Order: sequence, then structure tokens, then C-alpha cells
Amino acid sequence: MMQEHAWKYFELHSQQRMTVFNFYITIISLLIAGSGICLQQGGNLIYLTSALGMFIIFITFIFHKLDLRVSFLIKNAEKALRKAEDNYDNEEMKIFTSDHNNENLNKSMYSLWSYGRCFRLSFAIISYLGFMISITPMVINFIS
Repeated sequence: MMQEHAWKYFELHSQQRMTVFNFYITIISLLIAGSGICLQQGGNLIYLTSALGMFIIFITFIFHKLDLRVSFLIKNAEKALRKAEDNYDNEEMKIFTSDHNNENLNKSMYSLWSYGRCFRLSFAIISYLGFMISITPMVINFIS
């Protein structure tokens, strides 16, 4: 019964993590599209681009913090499931233990990466993109 509880906890938060990340991608896509439209229209709308770029950075920070929290909750469930796997004699049935002990995870650019590492890289790239979008009007004015 405890293993079922831990599994449902893991399942809930794993699904929540993916849902939150999909929502983040949707919001960021809309903000980047809005920035592109503002730049395309020119005039005073290019200054709105700076605000949208800063908002991209802010939203990325918030979603990064949400992801850290959900990751913490998932790791709690994984820890409980690994403890439940101690009762198994068959090593092949110890899925969470095997994954936890995988020394090749996140080892190099070509190794398997965790969701956390992929998400952190995405957040870093989007933050950088938000910064570049926010300074675009200044660069345009400097060039002009």
C-alpha cells in the first residue's frame, strides 16, 4: 500500500512537471512572437520589445523555481520507491534504484541527460534570448 502511495505521488508530480513546462513553452512562444511583431511594426512599438524581453526573463525565473520545487517532490517519491524496491530480490525489478545508480547520467554532452538538466539548459537559453530581445531597441537606435 505504501508503494502504491509513493507511485501515485511520483506519477502526479511527474505529470505536473511536464504540464508546467508545456505551459511555459506556450507562454514564451507567445512572448517571442509578440516581440517579433513589435520589432516588425517599428516606431515606438520597438520599445515594447524591451519590456517583453524583461518579462521573458521574469517568467523564466518563475518557471525555473516552480520546476525546482516539483523536481524536489519527484525526488522524494523516487527515494520512497527505491526504499520499496529494497524488498525485491530480482535486480531487474529495481528500476528506480538502477536509474539512481546510473553513473553515466549527465556525465557528458553525449551521455543520457536528466529532465532537470534539459530544463535548466532550456531556461538558460530562453533567459539569454530574453536579454537579447530586451536590448534589441538600444542596438537598433545605436546603429541608426
